[in-house]
Amino acid sequence: MQTTTRKDLVLRTASGEDTATLAELLGTAYRDEPRMAALLPDQAHREARLRKLFSLLLDHDHPTHRTEIAVLRGQPRAAAVWDQPGGQTPALGRRIAHLPALLSLFRWHLRDTVRAIEAFNATDSHRPDEPHWHLFALGTAPQARGGGLARALLESGLARADAHDTPVYLETTTHAGVAHFERFGFRVIHEFPVAGGLTVYGMWRPARP
Repeated sequence: MQTTTRKDLVLRTASGEDTATLAELLGTAYRDEPRMAALLPDQAHREARLRKLFSLLLDHDHPTHRTEIAVLRGQPRAAAVWDQPGGQTPALGRRIAHLPALLSLFRWHLRDTVRAIEAFNATDSHRPDEPHWHLFALGTAPQARGGGLARALLESGLARADAHDTPVYLETTTHAGVAHFERFGFRVIHEFPVAGGLTVYGMWRPARP
């Protein structure tokens, strides 16, 4: 699917060839995100490790994702990664299978690796059982923020969910995030603690006719 929303912006569906681009884009976009900062406190190396982490997650934890990329003036500047309905499967076995890669990413610190796995498992265990679209990641490159790219991607995904009469679930760790997503029809359905003393707010949006 390719949708032009304005002259200088195109939303396009990502393909397997975009994995490296997505990992780089999301690694930069999530550099200061609270959960990622808690898991990777070394700021000097965080962005490089986030790129490796997102590459790993997209390949192993979210293999059925459907992703849209916002291309602004010919350059990928934002992305929304959606887990498709029915794509939720227990990820613990997959994480054990790529444990060596996680250990390497966390510099062979077992405690940090376990903490990351616990954070990912906590998110998995709190997802609703009802089939839904899950917004796993929504990020914009710092130089493109404020231009409405994330909003365009979010609205595109919500329109697709509504067209298939399917609800949407996402998580945020900030009160500002809660207030932002409430404007799109989401409501908090639960909250749970994760690494770094953070609280994750799970938000749900029923399908709209």
